[in-house]
Amino acid sequence: MNLLNRYRLLMVLMHTGFLGNLVVIYYLSKGLSYAQIGLATALTAWGIVLLEVPTGIVGDRVSRKLSVLIGLTLNAIATLVLIFLNGFAMLLLYALLTALSVTFVSGSLQAWLFDTMRHLGREREFREFMKGTKSLTIPVSALTLVIGAFLAQLYGFTLPLVLSFIIEVAMIILALSIPEYGFEPVKESYGKHTLGAFRELFSGRIFPLVAVSILVSLETNQFRKFFEPYLGRVLAIYLGTTLTGTLGLLGIAEVTVRTLPKFIGIRIRDSWSLRLYSVAPVLVPILTILSVLYKNPLWIVLLGVVATVVSTAFQFNIAIELQHRLPSEKRATILSADSMVSALTMGSFYTVYGFAVNALGLAKARLVFALGLLALGLLVKVLEVLGPLGEVLKVGHIKREH
Repeated sequence: MNLLNRYRLLMVLMHTGFLGNLVVIYYLSKGLSYAQIGLATALTAWGIVLLEVPTGIVGDRVSRKLSVLIGLTLNAIATLVLIFLNGFAMLLLYALLTALSVTFVSGSLQAWLFDTMRHLGREREFREFMKGTKSLTIPVSALTLVIGAFLAQLYGFTLPLVLSFIIEVAMIILALSIPEYGFEPVKESYGKHTLGAFRELFSGRIFPLVAVSILVSLETNQFRKFFEPYLGRVLAIYLGTTLTGTLGLLGIAEVTVRTLPKFIGIRIRDSWSLRLYSVAPVLVPILTILSVLYKNPLWIVLLGVVATVVSTAFQFNIAIELQHRLPSEKRATILSADSMVSALTMGSFYTVYGFAVNALGLAKARLVFALGLLALGLLVKVLEVLGPLGEVLKVGHIKREH
């Protein structure tokens, strides 16, 4: 198997999941509350805040491959904790291990790939390579999620979690087989390197992209957070069954909402991709509001499909644009700093949202938060149209690659 195909296979395996967001129902079945789940999710996000830049330094100063390997190993250990989950303390341990895993992989994986493609003289093919890779991850992710959902309904959650652990061990073995090319360790001091990365992140040509990306991520996560129990309860009422009795259908729904539309979001032609990129900050919260106003399962799933297509097209364009704007010698650290700022925002959001769901109920909390995010999205569009954000939010990599 050639070098780039090994990267591609690794990315496919990394997007393989037998439970996905159905794991929230696993938490609920263990007696955990929405507030506890929200706090654990926030711990993961805040752990990323504390650890993202130090682990990004590993990717820039030691080895991007080593950073990815550490992250993959921690991910497998986290899954073992999840298999034996018993109480809130173990959930917090799982959340912390997940944070460590994410921080070692984020930034370093794409930087490792991009540097390799540059070493091969193929960096201009990066967008198409990512398109092709995501076109493979989507059907594999869809298939494994549906299989995992029905396995969980028929045999319990342990079996799909064990299958996930086996895949994660395979990822470690595969990553070990991939050499590292084009990597030049940064020689400047840790402090100087980190401060330089943050200065670049908060520069006028980078930070507006990051800020709008965080906003759309918040909007998308708000649509998806606790989506499965929300849809599951609507389904249970329609079908006259229990929440766990809907797991198989929820697996199909999650594939329909989260996985298959990503293929459209990635493969859609550039002109439509740019249109979705433009409307995402306003359209995504509108879809969340509509999902609350009319509680029909098919309607909710349809709205989820549209939300995924829009957010996928948006984030894909942002990710490629950032790779082209960032300096190579600080790329992993800047991307890690980006994740750090994003995680700080997400952690605060998940904490407040979890307690809001406990206090207001899931439907009312969805509506209130979506209205607030819609106001922010409208503000972004006003600033873009009037000029302050107009030029910096333009996507230029499509012209550069053609």
